[in-house]
Amino acid sequence: MASSDAVVIVGSGPPGATATLLLAKAGVDVTLLEAGLPSAARGLTARVAGITIARKHRELVPRSDGVAITGDPGTLLYEDVAPGGLTNHWSCAVPRFSREDFLDARRAGEAYAWPIDYEDLAPWYDWVEPWLRISGATTDVAHLPSGKICDSRALGATWQPAAELARLDGQALVPVPYTYGAQTTLTFSGTVFNSFVRLVKPAQRTGHVTVRYGAKVIELEWSGANKRVEAVIVRDSQTGATDRIRCRAVILAAGAINTTRILFQSKSADFPDGLGNTNGVLGRYLHDHPLGKVEIDVASPLSFHPAAYLTRRPLERCTPLYAAACPQWSGVKSLARSLLKGQPGRLTSCGFSIFGTMAPTVENFVALDPSRPAADGSPGLVLNIKHPVESAQALEAARDQLVSLLDRAGLRPEVGLWLIDSVGSAIHFGGTCRMHSSPQFGMLDRWNRLHAVRNVVVADSAAFTTGPEKNPVVTAMALAARASQQLVDDLRGGLI
Repeated sequence: MASSDAVVIVGSGPPGATATLLLAKAGVDVTLLEAGLPSAARGLTARVAGITIARKHRELVPRSDGVAITGDPGTLLYEDVAPGGLTNHWSCAVPRFSREDFLDARRAGEAYAWPIDYEDLAPWYDWVEPWLRISGATTDVAHLPSGKICDSRALGATWQPAAELARLDGQALVPVPYTYGAQTTLTFSGTVFNSFVRLVKPAQRTGHVTVRYGAKVIELEWSGANKRVEAVIVRDSQTGATDRIRCRAVILAAGAINTTRILFQSKSADFPDGLGNTNGVLGRYLHDHPLGKVEIDVASPLSFHPAAYLTRRPLERCTPLYAAACPQWSGVKSLARSLLKGQPGRLTSCGFSIFGTMAPTVENFVALDPSRPAADGSPGLVLNIKHPVESAQALEAARDQLVSLLDRAGLRPEVGLWLIDSVGSAIHFGGTCRMHSSPQFGMLDRWNRLHAVRNVVVADSAAFTTGPEKNPVVTAMALAARASQQLVDDLRGGLI
């Protein structure tokens, strides 16, 4: 395979792995650049009927090398330089965005409007989800489309009174949609769904994929004469040698922070502030999922497998772009506790993570900091982000609504723990290279292409215009699939 004929994909997390699979199945040659080494992702996950009973993976620690925190001083930045990226530590929840999520963005104003709607993404959710073996509800509910479900699940009878009350409130209480959530499987990786194992390896069997490990991308090489990116410059993590990989197109899927870093480092006479950065919005609009945690004691035992999910409150009851959803804690520890208490699968205490939102603004950003280089000599990063006060208010409102439901259901709830985690704890940064119909507000068009560079796609959460209250992974995968198919069509049509 001649490298000049290949599409280069940067990153093997879920979006990059999705793009690799789709392009390979379409017969397009792909060079996948993974900064980690194969040994970095070694682990083991054993799951029986959807319950993880054994898991071995390396510890995830916040990055400090070459990072200056200038916003909230407690901000955390997590990365995993390994095949599959952060899926080595992923909880595997996969709720779709809903029609209301796109409507909520539009009602917040022009700067927040996505250039696509739910209907644009729905066929690509359908394409991605069968690879995830999702367990969950099979019917749409308020703020949560059901999707392509492999294993139908329903909440235990103990939840039914609260579920009916939630419905009357315009919400829904349903099983958390989980990847491999009802499956029995053994995976030699840190989680049941490592995107390299589940998606890249099948793609490799097509014969159209070459993987280069230990390949840290330094920059994309822009040709002012030909008005396109013609090569990717990489550094070998073991030898320190640099290489130039020619390409037809590039798909960046290195995560919201590193995708942006690569574009900033890709400077030229045409783009002195970073590739495609014509309006100064590269790195801006950084957003995160504020994360609250609550433990509640109840009078009667509640089931936890499958875990419950309380959707956000209706739009008319929330400030635009501020809401939260509540997925229940589950797992083998809960099962062990319930067995010890003689009530298998039920407990008189329940814990929930409450995922909230924040309106993206230009004041929250990531930027290069050449004065504080990383250990490998690359420019350092400035990470400037704070959660607005409205985010904490949305988390508290979701907590109070959850407690109210349990109280009205006769469960006499008592809150034993309430805390809000540090910025970045959800590991859901996004928005730094966002989609928008206008270059004034975003870097990308509706096909995830740089407005100013037609053969560069950004296919990870950096592309998110806003960050609804849902785990972003399956939506990033759907965006990647949609953008990749359009790239295939344009390559075949001679437009690139």
